[in-house]
Amino acid sequence: MPLILEEQTYQLRGALFQVYRELKNSGISEEAWENALAIVLTERGIPHKEQTPFPVLYKGTQIGFLVTDVIAWDRILLELKVAPEGLSPIHTAQTLSYLKITGFELGLLVNFGAADIEIKRVPNFINERTQRETAPDDARASDGLMLSELTYALRAALLEVHGELGPGFIHYIYRRATQIELQARGIPFEFKKQISVMFHDQPLQTVDCRLIVVDNCIAVAAFALKEISEAHRQKLERYSRWLGVKMTLLANFYKPSLEIETIRI
Repeated sequence: MPLILEEQTYQLRGALFQVYRELKNSGISEEAWENALAIVLTERGIPHKEQTPFPVLYKGTQIGFLVTDVIAWDRILLELKVAPEGLSPIHTAQTLSYLKITGFELGLLVNFGAADIEIKRVPNFINERTQRETAPDDARASDGLMLSELTYALRAALLEVHGELGPGFIHYIYRRATQIELQARGIPFEFKKQISVMFHDQPLQTVDCRLIVVDNCIAVAAFALKEISEAHRQKLERYSRWLGVKMTLLANFYKPSLEIETIRI
């Protein structure tokens, strides 16, 4: 069975190898690699677009934009990386997320940063929603009020958001989608964009917190970070105390599987 867009892929691989041969080990940025590729594609007569915005929708509501690296023939998405450690499953998952948004048939995931160029075909096989993960079976079995039905419902809502969007977007995309999902499920919440820094019961400064406070008792921090640092955890714990909530759920959408951590106050 022939590969989809086989001839176009062959032409793109030739352009990618040419760029890599001429600029290997140059230490240039991802943006510079993209510009170099655009020059070669133009020279070879391959129709393409750079930095094209696409609206990101969550269940029919626009929540932001995705800006793609390079599009060829209005059919193939080229996602460019400069990753010395090589391509990883998260890069593939992100490319699939972008194919879902753009609707293109094929993605080429390209890494210019390793010892040799890496080119991975990523077909758009997302024809239906992926199976959702579920919260652990013992989620209700301990800790009483801390793992109540509200906590369970929040975890389900967050898993739904990750299942719909996948990884690869910036923080505000997931925050907006989470708010839409909570509203659809009838879960009361308030978005806290800022909070007052308190010292000896006196306000010192107003800082950004961007937390979703659910039913005045649980805060949800939705973000996309490669790793959650201890400093980040401690900052959110302090914000939670100032907000007077009982617990905070840290929802990290960066990876192929959603990570949810709990901070109990």
